[in-house]
Amino acid sequence: MAFKERESAILEYLQEKKEATVGELCRAFFVSEPTMRRDLLALHNAGKILRTHGGAVYRGEPGENLPQGFREREHVSAKALIAKRCLALVKDGDTVMLDASSTAFELLKLLPAKHSIVVLTNNAGAAQALAETKIKAFVTGGELARGTYALVGSQAESFIRSFNADICFFSVRRLTPDGRLTDNAIAENAVRRAMLSRSRRSVLMLDSQKIGEPCMNTLCTLDEVTHVVSEEDISAAFPSAYKEKFL
Repeated sequence: MAFKERESAILEYLQEKKEATVGELCRAFFVSEPTMRRDLLALHNAGKILRTHGGAVYRGEPGENLPQGFREREHVSAKALIAKRCLALVKDGDTVMLDASSTAFELLKLLPAKHSIVVLTNNAGAAQALAETKIKAFVTGGELARGTYALVGSQAESFIRSFNADICFFSVRRLTPDGRLTDNAIAENAVRRAMLSRSRRSVLMLDSQKIGEPCMNTLCTLDEVTHVVSEEDISAAFPSAYKEKFL
């Protein structure tokens, strides 16, 4: 089977399965691992799939969310370190907003270490995570975005705009070298905009692998963010005017 034929077949397979390992794809299409890795790299570079460590995930139509399972397994150690660093930015007594990203969820699990804080989030999974803690928490209403724990839509946005927060933590799929924060999930970006508009400080939680070409929808620019926290120093990849934003 030539690459063009495999390309369509691989995309159909990933569209149905959402994600797959290299080994699984090799068995499905009777090719060697080097051949499949080259195929996946070509599809990734063409923007048709997302290459992962050990496999690939279906990119989806514009605006479609990545599968929750993929989000949770992506760059786990980086997310844990980012969350630990962000915890130091939370003060006792703060009102904290968090989006429904898996990176922000890592921080949410650490927040019981703080005293007298209030948490507001559109992550439906937060209710279970915080139920046994002493944290006062509010979870928005709204529509549950397909394949995720994100609550989105006008109800979620209106709920967020009825509060004022000391600090907001959020993530996006891609940060471009010229400072644009972008994502394919338009509805999630709309909720993030509401959070940014109601927070005194805003912190982008971004692992270093998310620097690159823009996704479909622009949330904002680095000018509109207070700080950026990553697992390593990424400031050299951006204009010097933004240097003070990177912690």
